[in-house]
Amino acid sequence: MTFVSGSRRIARITYERLLAPLGLRAVEEMLSDGLPPRLAPALRFLFSGQVPPLAEDAALRIERLRAQIAARPDVYRYAHFDSPLGPVRLVERAQKTDGALTSHHLATAVSVPKRWGMFLHLCADAFDAKAILEMGACVGISGAYLASIRSRPYVLTLEGSQPLAQIAQASLAAVSDKGEVIVGPFEQTLTLTLNRLSANDQKLDVAFVDGHHEEAATLHYVAMISPHLSPTALIILDDIYLYEGLWRAWQTLSSADHVVAVNVGRFGLLVYDSARAAGRRYDLAHYTGRWRVGGTRARAIMDNR
Repeated sequence: MTFVSGSRRIARITYERLLAPLGLRAVEEMLSDGLPPRLAPALRFLFSGQVPPLAEDAALRIERLRAQIAARPDVYRYAHFDSPLGPVRLVERAQKTDGALTSHHLATAVSVPKRWGMFLHLCADAFDAKAILEMGACVGISGAYLASIRSRPYVLTLEGSQPLAQIAQASLAAVSDKGEVIVGPFEQTLTLTLNRLSANDQKLDVAFVDGHHEEAATLHYVAMISPHLSPTALIILDDIYLYEGLWRAWQTLSSADHVVAVNVGRFGLLVYDSARAAGRRYDLAHYTGRWRVGGTRARAIMDNR
């Protein structure tokens, strides 16, 4: 960690601690205003740090798993490809002489950190998820947090990189026997996966959209996933402030009349509930310290971790 990134991290943590009481008060006001109450434990956690013992136990297991992956000697590099939905960046194995990515970097700086992993866990638990779709497995940390909820869901996670998919499958297997990593380009694997769910008359309770940080791709994937959701379901969008394009995608999706949208800074939550009035928007980003849009990929990633 550089001096600049270390100083930025300390400043962010200080900001979060100072704003925590205000964030908790804002959550309570939003709940009174109609924010879906099932989200209360996850949102309160962002400012209180309090979680049920089962969630804390799951986090301990997953963080040990993260440390094991980070200690691996493997090195990787990014390979860049074009797709109809925008450029794609995949991870492939590399020699030590030309590898720009280490296992430590993938497990720590690229993968979801503990705080936000626990938030994903609590969100999925709030919807009592039985079927979860994740787009972008990386080394399986976020998938493990999703898979370890009380309802023991079936987790389908898509990953374009074969080397990472192998690690992610092992990560899922460490916490659940109902996780599966599907390897290939999203534009192919998403269609196949959704068709498979339909053939089995299954609906998705939670979808975590990550891995392809482009405006057109995000809008396209959400449009594809939405018809396959349960009557009460949640779509989580990662890194909504990473680029201008992702922010525009969030603005478009959160403005839809049929959803309740909650901006928590790093993630954008889209709640679908056929039994409740929708078209509501809530914003907690200023309390979590994540509301700046844009920057280079490296700078934006570091700011959002």
